Amino acid sequence: MVATLLGVATYLASTVGMRALRSSEGMPTQTTAGNVPEFVYSPPETVPTTADYGPVGPVSVVFAGSQVRTGLSGEMDNPWIAVSAHTGEYRALSAPHRPEPGRDAVAVSPDGTALAWGFDEGVVLYDPVADEARELTGVGANPVPGRFSPDGRHLLLFDGSLVVMDVEAGETVATLTGVDEAAARQAVWTPDGRALTYVSGGRLVTHAWETDERTSTQAPIAPDASLSWRPTGGQLAAMREVRGVRSVLVFDVTEGEALRLARRVSPDRYAQQELLGYTSDNRVTVTALTIETGTLPLVYTMSTVDTAQPMQVMQLPGGGVDLDTLEVAAEPLAAGGASFDEPNWPASDLAKLTGSILVTVFVVGLYLTRRPHKQRRRF
Repeated sequence: MVATLLGVATYLASTVGMRALRSSEGMPTQTTAGNVPEFVYSPPETVPTTADYGPVGPVSVVFAGSQVRTGLSGEMDNPWIAVSAHTGEYRALSAPHRPEPGRDAVAVSPDGTALAWGFDEGVVLYDPVADEARELTGVGANPVPGRFSPDGRHLLLFDGSLVVMDVEAGETVATLTGVDEAAARQAVWTPDGRALTYVSGGRLVTHAWETDERTSTQAPIAPDASLSWRPTGGQLAAMREVRGVRSVLVFDVTEGEALRLARRVSPDRYAQQELLGYTSDNRVTVTALTIETGTLPLVYTMSTVDTAQPMQVMQLPGGGVDLDTLEVAAEPLAAGGASFDEPNWPASDLAKLTGSILVTVFVVGLYLTRRPHKQRRRF
């Protein structure tokens, strides 16, 4: 009986007790984002959840995972995994209405302190620092989240029309007319946050969201190209695909004039996949595959002013992760890479239960083999 109680206590202490301790420790209260990890490891099935181990804090990377186990036999549906911008630790988000894995399913604020996704009644705003979720209705059903504004105060949503939502108030503050779905998905904020930019009818449209006024200029950019403004303005990058090869085109933008191509960025040793954005006025960041292996996914920055070799920022997750779902916070990305040790993955509940049973069996066996035997009387 004592051995059995010891085994039960060992199991509870190693599961419920450790989770309570981890959760009580909490995360740093600071909200400034740090750096992205140099290597983002492929997480195993025992990624700790925010419900069990507490919040992750400001995030650097968010992506859809393949499988996360909870408890002895449970599995988390639609797991989304966040990587801490401070420590490089992983957490599977225990948040409501997690979306199906897909491109643009989750939006991340520039500083990594807010996430957003749509559900059948509205949109979820998730705070990874406090591990709190707000379910906002009245903004459409299953809206597609767009970009957060540069200051993180507003969020684009598309549900038949493109709307601007005030993040703090949780309500729509503007509806932009005449914007189709393709343009809405492409729309990016101008550096000052006062307008949106997208391509329509072969022209680059600048759409002021507060007044719903538009100006446009001729632009040789595809309507499905990824766009990104230089932080100080005056230059726009666009990823273009020609015969299966993707490259980044950098345009000088002058009000009232047609866009002028400044440089085409396309290194020979990398197959570019997606434009993530500017990390400074003179460098853009993309995801890519190395030509040598064809499978090693990387994030690296490239110069927009010269032919300097790309600099690797981080290696992306390995097998079982849909890279199309990858979202990166802009400020940690711009801060550069930081080398983190590989996360200390926790043992699963099943492993802890097995260990507790072995401890119990060992104690019982030790007792049975070492207990004193009664001496028989001889007559």
